[in-house]
Amino acid sequence: MNSEVLIPGMKFAKRYNLTHKEIEVLIPFLKKPYTTFDLSIFLGIHKTTLHQLIQRLKLKNLLVLREKDATGNNLYEFDLSQLEN
Repeated sequence: MNSEVLIPGMKFAKRYNLTHKEIEVLIPFLKKPYTTFDLSIFLGIHKTTLHQLIQRLKLKNLLVLREKDATGNNLYEFDLSQLEN
């Protein structure tokens, strides 16, 4: 990873006081929306732990509820407006 990507990413993480686990959970949301269940399989993290991390990211206004999927699960996505700040 070059410094053009790494340094702004570090500043973003510092601005929102993100932990290592929060960063690990947030990165997949930059590509596409996920449900808690789908992301827990993708990352190999227990669903309850992941749910707590998602709630912390929602409180920091980094994730927003996009919609409910066909089975009624919440579909979360990264709040792109946070990149503009």
